[in-house]
Amino acid sequence: MIDGHPREDSFCRALAEAVVEGATSASHEVRMLTLRDLDFDLNEKGQELEPTLVQAQQHILWAEHLVIIHPVWWATMPALLKGWIDRVMRCGFAFQERDDGEYEGLLQGRSATMISTLDTPLWVYRWILGAPSVRALRDGTLGFCGIRPVKVRLLSILRDSTPEMRRRWLQGARQVGAELDRTLRSGWRPRMRVWLQALRPQFYLFPWMALTAGAVSGSAASGRTFYWRAYLLGWAGAWLVEGMSVITNEIHDAKTDAANRNSGPFTGGSRVLAEGALSECQLRSGRKVAAWGLCIVVLLAVLIPGANLAGVFTLLPVALLLGLGYSAPPLKLAYRTCGEVVVAFTHSVLLVMLGHVSQGGGLALQPWLISAPMFFAILPSITLAGFPDLEADSACGKQTLVARFGRRTAVKFALATTVVAAAMSMILAPHPVWLMIAQCMHGSVLLVALSMFHQNPRAGRIDGLLMIALTYMFWFAWPH
Repeated sequence: MIDGHPREDSFCRALAEAVVEGATSASHEVRMLTLRDLDFDLNEKGQELEPTLVQAQQHILWAEHLVIIHPVWWATMPALLKGWIDRVMRCGFAFQERDDGEYEGLLQGRSATMISTLDTPLWVYRWILGAPSVRALRDGTLGFCGIRPVKVRLLSILRDSTPEMRRRWLQGARQVGAELDRTLRSGWRPRMRVWLQALRPQFYLFPWMALTAGAVSGSAASGRTFYWRAYLLGWAGAWLVEGMSVITNEIHDAKTDAANRNSGPFTGGSRVLAEGALSECQLRSGRKVAAWGLCIVVLLAVLIPGANLAGVFTLLPVALLLGLGYSAPPLKLAYRTCGEVVVAFTHSVLLVMLGHVSQGGGLALQPWLISAPMFFAILPSITLAGFPDLEADSACGKQTLVARFGRRTAVKFALATTVVAAAMSMILAPHPVWLMIAQCMHGSVLLVALSMFHQNPRAGRIDGLLMIALTYMFWFAWPH
């Protein structure tokens, strides 16, 4: 518990005492730091730590959860709290610089709650000012040091608050302390958060767009009314297959994920297994649930008139085989330098075909013309995704394109496929003029970024370049 208010008679003090009261009533052990009582210099960041700051570091290492309470002054935290952070959260304790120049948080395995009082309306603070104290403390400090998740409670407007409002706020602070275990470990919210992390929902938007593009083209080709039920079932089936594939990859890539020092939002797996958030048994149980869901979708598809059932029943097993075989034996396609091609194929050709046949369309030429540019637009991002994972993949024998052919060759491959995707889109499946312009402009930005990266390709975090490559493929999945 960290009380960051410089004044002794503050409402923040009452909030801190309420949190302590709630936590002790739930048998949680609590240690409280009141910063105004600590004897330390705010400004001397280079000097030896005073005994009170050494003790503060020991408290942080001991804690499983931090509760930081402070007022918002001039849209951010008071100087006392900022100075304490500058002195305590130093390199070697809260974070470290790695050999590749990237930073690594050293306080992982902890979570936090921020409670802040302010006299600015919440909508102004969040949407006009951008919640600077939240971004600075939650993202710039705690998240940077590996402390996550961080829950935020903003109490406004303090100066106009009534006794009843303050009573409710204090009761809420007691609940924060009393419900720490349920909120952070055993309740439905942390379980849902962990499963969302395992399923990696950030990768599901493009498959949905590819499926939709295929469905729209299938409806137009058949000349029939759009079958919403068939479309929704196809969407559910595709997402269930995607979920089973992601979970399978998490299980069979456990060694590479555990060894990966460059994992990020787009690479290195979800890390729920590597960090112990879920066990392998739980992941397998989740995959079974998804499998049963897929069976239900297939049974319901039989009842939908007009859908090309033969095509659906042919494509779903192929998608499942390739998805599971990406990392699971005996195929282990990602270990045989086939992983990038498989991901590009399943997320373009297969999904477009699935959407197409769900509307009564056949496996004719049209869906192939639509999906071919998508295939090449995906390859730059999935190729680049192997760079942060290179060291871990090579150590575990996973032969991605970059691991097998080297960094510069992989960058050249990404450059080539970027150009091929735009050229094929213009020739085979012309989009509206505005969309083609967007493709060319985004492609040009990606080519410049790849050319700069080619001069010094590295295996560390490349989140910015990956974001440019990932968003490039969205321009090719618009229904037309």
